[in-house]
Amino acid sequence: MSVQTESKHTEKRARNALAPKVEFGMLDPRTLLVETNVRAQANLTPRFLKSIRDHGVLAPVLVQRTEQGPRVRAGQRRTLAAIEVGVQVPAMIVQGSEDQVRRIAEQMAENDDRQGLRTADRVAAFEQMSLLGVSATDIANTTGHSTSDVKAALKIAKTKKAKAVQAKYDIDLEKTLVIAEFENDAEAVKALTEIAIKSPDRFAHAAQQRRDDRDAAARLAEAVKVLADAGIKRVTNWNTEVKDNKEARELDKLQTGEGKVLTPEGHAICPQRAAYISTSWNGDIHIRHVCLDYKAAGHKQNRTNPNDTRTETEKQAASTERAEVVTNNKAWKSAQTVRRQWLADFAKRKTTPKDAAVFLAHTMRVDASTIEKASQSAHGLACEWLGLKTTNGWGSRQALADLIDKSSPARALHISLVLALAAIEDRTGVHTWRGGGNESRYLRALEAWGYNLSDVEQIARGPQETPAARAKQARAKAAPTTNAAPASNPAPAAPEAKAGERPKADNPAPISDPTKVTKPTKAATPARDQAKPQTATVSNAVKAQEKPAANPAKATTSGTGATTKRAAAKPQPVKQEAAKRQPVKREEQKIASGAQPTTAGAR
Repeated sequence: MSVQTESKHTEKRARNALAPKVEFGMLDPRTLLVETNVRAQANLTPRFLKSIRDHGVLAPVLVQRTEQGPRVRAGQRRTLAAIEVGVQVPAMIVQGSEDQVRRIAEQMAENDDRQGLRTADRVAAFEQMSLLGVSATDIANTTGHSTSDVKAALKIAKTKKAKAVQAKYDIDLEKTLVIAEFENDAEAVKALTEIAIKSPDRFAHAAQQRRDDRDAAARLAEAVKVLADAGIKRVTNWNTEVKDNKEARELDKLQTGEGKVLTPEGHAICPQRAAYISTSWNGDIHIRHVCLDYKAAGHKQNRTNPNDTRTETEKQAASTERAEVVTNNKAWKSAQTVRRQWLADFAKRKTTPKDAAVFLAHTMRVDASTIEKASQSAHGLACEWLGLKTTNGWGSRQALADLIDKSSPARALHISLVLALAAIEDRTGVHTWRGGGNESRYLRALEAWGYNLSDVEQIARGPQETPAARAKQARAKAAPTTNAAPASNPAPAAPEAKAGERPKADNPAPISDPTKVTKPTKAATPARDQAKPQTATVSNAVKAQEKPAANPAKATTSGTGATTKRAAAKPQPVKQEAAKRQPVKREEQKIASGAQPTTAGAR
């Protein structure tokens, strides 16, 4: 048994071994037969063809001699590319084999076992060529890569942290180039790297938030420097230094000892002067001037606002809501930058989404005024996205008309879509996440076409309209709604009324003492009244309207037709507590906690 097994292995090795006669030569690819290949499509990309044209075929193809002629066993793509550009191919020529199983196995092995260069390897190669004195343009022409990719790689090569991150995790050039922007911010590099690895679809929004925070920090630093140069003390903690300090007050709540208005200029000589610097959601810097001991400085308080009758709880709730608004407004500003950049790239696409015509039809149905308003500024935002000249936000009517006249029907449809999207986008703002409205349809369309919504944009979009969500909504609408509390011991059903006999009301409410006023139960009244027969005449209804009942309890339970009719027509609505919308979290906070993005209902 062992002898036979060894013999089989020997025969297999012999079949797999190359024939003793192996030749090498340069062949005309047009003379070669390309046999059936496991690769269904050769995918001759422009970059691959350029590489073959510039460098020739670098790896020899495997050619087998057969009765029909030399046949390509491995190297189909290189052979077809050589025919396309008109160059010869180096070939390793062996004796042919008609074993189809072996052919398929060899072709799969050749393609499966290949491993392309990592992005980090390309960055290193571009860096070496640059050090040899080759320009970025020449590197791009030589390697077949775009000039922008080469320049991005060379920028990454000059940044220590971004280059190390790219080499370790092989993050693509675009994201690594963004990380390189924050070379001097170790915390930002760490956070963005984690997002690029775990949630790459959220990377653009997280990076823009970081840019906005960085710009705001720069403006804050400048404001701090201005205070320091003026010799004004800076308040760093508003609550402890001002709000909880009984001796401190803002200047707008103070006046001089003579009763005059106290201004920052007039307060400049006060030894207790100080200022608190805050940053609003849109990055604006606000300076609040204060006096840390107004009594010692000889100032007096202004009268407090007598119209503010809110309790402390109400003031705290208002403060919390304001903080939420500030957070979401700030997130919307960052998201707008990312969204508009995506829309600018979308405008340059060669193909239009299949449902573009449907979207445009609905836009003309409900947003025609928005299109008209955008046309008043010659569609400035759309012209910007389409690469046309703009002046102070105004587009060029003639340039836009010329572009449309020269377009094919498919391109004209895409331009129409861009005009509609730009018109809707131009009216969006920080108010959008609180209102939704037609922008909800707009954001759903962008999401369907490949845009990754940030959390605050998901609030404006509203709940996703998936089949499961629609089915849940349908079930909720079909379910009966009642205001009455479920009874622990439900009353038995009333007997069916006989012919010609008036039906009796179910469970009539007994009144033991007519003089005692019983407070009506709002939840039970409509259900009980609806069970009573509608027997009121017109005269009774008029009388009931002219003379209201003196006793609310009797009017509710007396069973008069007019009262029953009004109660049945206006049932008490079911009050539902609106879901509390939470402020948007930063992307790195959600990544660290592992929480899924939440979408709150629009107000």
